[in-house]
Amino acid sequence: MVYLLIGIGASAGAISRYLVSFILLKTVIFGFPIGTVIVNLLGCFLIGIFLAINTNNKELMSPLIVIGFLGSFTTFSAFTKEIFVFSNTNGILAAYILALIISSLCVFSTFMGYKLFS
Repeated sequence: MVYLLIGIGASAGAISRYLVSFILLKTVIFGFPIGTVIVNLLGCFLIGIFLAINTNNKELMSPLIVIGFLGSFTTFSAFTKEIFVFSNTNGILAAYILALIISSLCVFSTFMGYKLFS
């Protein structure tokens, strides 16, 4: 049953990520595509909310929402690819600084989701 929940959540998360990224495909800030950043920030915020919510069905909801949906909605592989491409045009130092800023914002987003709903 857990594997089915993960699969259902992962399918919905991947499709949602694609749609959000597609909508924001042309949006670039400082030479960096913003779609993946928005997806990761939103996903981290939602993980924080889920961690804060006290539900009786966490053993079923966690595989569906956190592992399945949010695990495939957020995307570390696309993020690292975009950082790599950014480093080729803007330099390795700028890419590492940007990666540090975005990663920090994602952790902060999880924290804020948790704090706002706990």
